[in-house]
Amino acid sequence: MHVLSNFKNFENAALDLFEPLTILLGGNGSGKTNLIEGVELFAALANGASMSEVTDVGREGFLGIRGGLESCVRFGAPCLQLELTAASASFDGARCPIEYTIEVAVGKVAGPHIVAEKLLVGGWVFFDAQSEGGEVLDIRYDNFAPGRNPTCQLSASSSVLSRYDQVVSNSKTNDRMQEAKQVVDDVKEYLRSSYTFDPMPMAMRNYERINPKPRLLRNGSNLSAVLFALSKGTKAQKATLGRITETIRQIPEEPFESIGFVETQLGDVMAGFCLKSGNGANGTPMVDARLLSDGTLRMLAVLVALETTPKSSRIVIEDFDAGLHPSRAELLLRHLADAAERQQLNIVLTTHNTAFMNALNEAQMESVWICHQGGEKKGSMVTRLADLDALVPAGLAGGLGDYVAGGALEKRLTPGRDEDRKQAMQRWIESVS
Repeated sequence: MHVLSNFKNFENAALDLFEPLTILLGGNGSGKTNLIEGVELFAALANGASMSEVTDVGREGFLGIRGGLESCVRFGAPCLQLELTAASASFDGARCPIEYTIEVAVGKVAGPHIVAEKLLVGGWVFFDAQSEGGEVLDIRYDNFAPGRNPTCQLSASSSVLSRYDQVVSNSKTNDRMQEAKQVVDDVKEYLRSSYTFDPMPMAMRNYERINPKPRLLRNGSNLSAVLFALSKGTKAQKATLGRITETIRQIPEEPFESIGFVETQLGDVMAGFCLKSGNGANGTPMVDARLLSDGTLRMLAVLVALETTPKSSRIVIEDFDAGLHPSRAELLLRHLADAAERQQLNIVLTTHNTAFMNALNEAQMESVWICHQGGEKKGSMVTRLADLDALVPAGLAGGLGDYVAGGALEKRLTPGRDEDRKQAMQRWIESVS
């Protein structure tokens, strides 16, 4: 469980990201992007990003967050806290629960810095770090040896977790210490960085330089190069292209046989859809990427991202189904579920597509979370759909989108609604007594 406290407009938010598919719903400004940024910040800090490397969007840095790190602490709060709970790891012969927390302040004098950081595994305190002035962390850590636990100091500019080997470097290695290092690696894996994907169809309509091992870029601009590499790759890569082709063939209105390519003498390539067998060359009719619709290009890029992201990765796609015709929502959902299982992916999606919501089955609705307003003082909140009383998710399977579109879910989450209902009931009882 990822827990964010005093992060942007969230006083407290807990989100389970251990499921293969996590779906975030909510209106504009409800906090979906803020929630994703909090998850990304946690991953960046856990894996070694320094405070100076967290910048505003569009600037150079390890991670871009809207407004920069200075905007992340909720107004009026001294610091933000990020916490990992409900995870576990093997240690000292048992499966132990993990609790890892990190607190960050953005003082005007000291600048952004770590205020406190702690890792508990079962009954063991691996380390406990505190910063008084914002420059240095005083760390007490367990060396798993008799006697008083030793101490050390590190700068407060990056996480202790990412520098654990440095913390214990002066301690004698023993079996528990070796196990502890593996546990720290497990925690960093739980908090792994996400592959955030924001496809931009306009960027996909150009020739791209041929590359034998390209990785799809965040905006999908090198889509043609990635598809071409799959077509020329191993048997497994060609099978991947086959799965992509089989699904995308069902998206456009105009039927086509295969994905083809046009190569230039300069070593560039552009992908397209062949209207009959062939590769798009020598006069074979082909609709290249410049002529494909935004919705088709976006879906093609999403499919490629799902199929080519390394196994056991976390992938985040905001408004992933923008431009998708409602009749294709169920098709895309099936491919998402299949890719998540086959690639062992942790997929996080945001959507406003009611047809996609209607296509969710009962099991998938267990992974739906709602971002909503919790009142003036509470700011934004995130609630698992299955945890809402007076709302039975199983009864909404096949109709969640209609429920949302009709405003019923928004009314259900309106701050003070339950209290208003209680007061109305009390007034009625008094009127008839």
